[in-house]
Amino acid sequence: MAQKNYGKKLLLVVLGSTVMGIGIYLTIIANFGSDPLTMFWIGLSNRLGITIGQANLLVSALMLIVVFFMDRKEIFIGSILNPLVISVTTDFLLRQTITIDSVGLRMMFFILGLLILAFGIAVYSLADFGRGAYEALVFSLNQLFKRSIRIFRILCDISFAIAGILLGAQLSIGPVMAILLMGVSIQFFINHLSRPIYHYLNK
Repeated sequence: MAQKNYGKKLLLVVLGSTVMGIGIYLTIIANFGSDPLTMFWIGLSNRLGITIGQANLLVSALMLIVVFFMDRKEIFIGSILNPLVISVTTDFLLRQTITIDSVGLRMMFFILGLLILAFGIAVYSLADFGRGAYEALVFSLNQLFKRSIRIFRILCDISFAIAGILLGAQLSIGPVMAILLMGVSIQFFINHLSRPIYHYLNK
């Protein structure tokens, strides 16, 4: 990999991960629940007395350890950098106390957060610099058991949502909306960003 290309990929990983952290922050302050994995982070944060960013790092580290023994080729620099940047961004923003009383405004923040999160995931994914911990786990399970990636993603989403609720995360419409909207939104942004990012990486 050329040094110039390497640096560009690294920049995209940091940019995409930062945007993901902003999206996660918006879904959290909207207080409608969040995507299943973030629900699990929130539950761990409540139960262990740690920040949501620290919960993300803990879960990501455990996932990457499992993936390392299952299919280590899924892991690269981006796999480690992604949760670090997300955690720093999310924890920094959550230090700013914001209360939103309007249900309509909360819903707007939540949907905006999901869209921003999807945009960040698309940018990070197109950098092709190592899968995120969650994606790496799903793909490793797919390689091990030879079943549909979608099946493992749904099973993992359900498992994390249930675990988050059991740990004290709020049960709301948020996780359902996230499951319905995220896949479509990520694919939309990937379709529209793939060409400009390809040109950026190869010019």
